[in-house]
Amino acid sequence: MKRIIILFIFSVLLLSVGWARHQTYLVLSGVNDDACEDLLQQNASALLSEFNRAFFKKSKLKLDGMSLSATVKQTLNEMWESKSFYCPEQQIFEILIGRSDGRCEIRNIPIIYERKSSKLLDDEVIIIFDSANNIVDFRIALEKEKYIKTFEQAQSLQDKQLLEIVMDFVENYRTAYNRKDINYIDKVFSDDALIIVGRVLEQRAALPDNMGLYKLSSNKDVSYSRQNKSQYIRNLRSCFIKNQFVRVEFADFTVQRHPVKDFVFGVQMHQKWRSSTYNDDGYLFLIIDLRDIDEPLIWVRTWQPEKDVRKAEVFELGDFIIE
Repeated sequence: MKRIIILFIFSVLLLSVGWARHQTYLVLSGVNDDACEDLLQQNASALLSEFNRAFFKKSKLKLDGMSLSATVKQTLNEMWESKSFYCPEQQIFEILIGRSDGRCEIRNIPIIYERKSSKLLDDEVIIIFDSANNIVDFRIALEKEKYIKTFEQAQSLQDKQLLEIVMDFVENYRTAYNRKDINYIDKVFSDDALIIVGRVLEQRAALPDNMGLYKLSSNKDVSYSRQNKSQYIRNLRSCFIKNQFVRVEFADFTVQRHPVKDFVFGVQMHQKWRSSTYNDDGYLFLIIDLRDIDEPLIWVRTWQPEKDVRKAEVFELGDFIIE
């Protein structure tokens, strides 16, 4: 009898340890309302703990009943299908950050991917809440120090709001590649987008003509490959299908604003592409149109391999004339 009791206690302890491993508790500061703080903490902790449960049980996510928007559920299921992950921390202490759009967010949440390949590294994610404390966005974060430094450029509240939209867009853009969401990527490229893969352009090239005349201001004599949107999306769709996982990382990014067309932004960054069939490192540059802040569009995407180009030769906004 005594042995049975000891075994029972030991079993309970094992279950408790296993259960604790699946739990992540988020403790927030910077919230003025206690009831709101409790809800935010509960909703975020429940989601992070579900990641842990599903990861260690090797199962699908169970998101029904959670305070999540339909878009977030779709995003998470797509990410999970590509590669699962968990939060390694049992307790996280973070500050709730207010946003200019009235929502709030928690950044710096660590996740670790399933170690199917040494090519997969760890990440940090962001959880965004609406005014009712529901989770309405979830994405992979940009490099923390650079993200903070970018906002030092803002000279007014409007500048901060526009930079926030640009950073949101870039984070969503990166997350879309990591979850292999070809529909999102197709949606954010202008139908007339110019896509350049190679070192630099060797001749002047027409850009999208939905605002007038666009062309390159430089005439650098180096080979390149030019694609239109349909070619790029077709090739990318094929890439997503044949790769079990895709991981795109952006680092060392800078944001430029056009001096005249103040709704045009250029984002230059170092990109690491890791997938089950192909890896590369290079420089990515995007020209983004913010005339419709709810639906930003990419006019130009250039990629230059790191080994073939000097940093000074990387495309930037000044290489394009926008009239």
